[in-house]
Amino acid sequence: MKLPKTLDREPLVDAVFEVRMGGAPQLADLLPGALFGQLTPKPTLQRLPAAEIPQPIRDQDPNLAFSPVIRLDWGEFTISFGDRNLVIACKLPYPKWPAFKDAILGIVAKVAQVGIAGPVERYSVKYVNLIQAPTLADQIAKINLAVRVGDVEAQDDHVSVQVHRNEGETLHIMSVVTGARVKLPDNKIVFGAVVDIDSIRTVHFSDFSAFAAKLDPAVESLRQANKIKFFSCLTEETINEMGPKYD
Repeated sequence: MKLPKTLDREPLVDAVFEVRMGGAPQLADLLPGALFGQLTPKPTLQRLPAAEIPQPIRDQDPNLAFSPVIRLDWGEFTISFGDRNLVIACKLPYPKWPAFKDAILGIVAKVAQVGIAGPVERYSVKYVNLIQAPTLADQIAKINLAVRVGDVEAQDDHVSVQVHRNEGETLHIMSVVTGARVKLPDNKIVFGAVVDIDSIRTVHFSDFSAFAAKLDPAVESLRQANKIKFFSCLTEETINEMGPKYD
């Protein structure tokens, strides 16, 4: 399908890049201080709730093992650190992919200079979008989705669907939830269907520097794969309502 390059009416509410490592590299202890002096403008540091949980407990609980414990608030982005993961997220309004990609590559390059040992096991790009519509029926009509359970076909119902799709080394977790209520940065309350595409690529790099050296074309291809999955979830009419711009 032909993908829009940009949208006049961006539905995005969250955009996140994450890289996870194996072993026990203690990224939350090493990286915030190492990056703090290298970033312009100067970030502010925040200790997150997971930091109050002892590390041995975090390590044993799969739900906590990759919970960020430290966050740097930096311009248009936030940079969060867990024991074995690094998370870069966009603030709203979304600065568009070229700026997000530049931030990802720049931060990853700075992290690589720290010389972290231990294998890189996966990286991911996740985009969460809110397709606004006032009623459940309108929300379902905007999504390229057909759900039937027994003799019930979802038409004016609360729907929560998640599909795990493997394509080579990439896993796409595609989630659609109707009946969402979201508060925007301007405090406006909007309703709609959440379309969440989490694209995860499994890799095998011996250390962070080797991963950083190969990231540029890899993250671009992963973003494009994520983008294809998102637009495939929408009807043509829904895409046109967003004001698509093509090359």
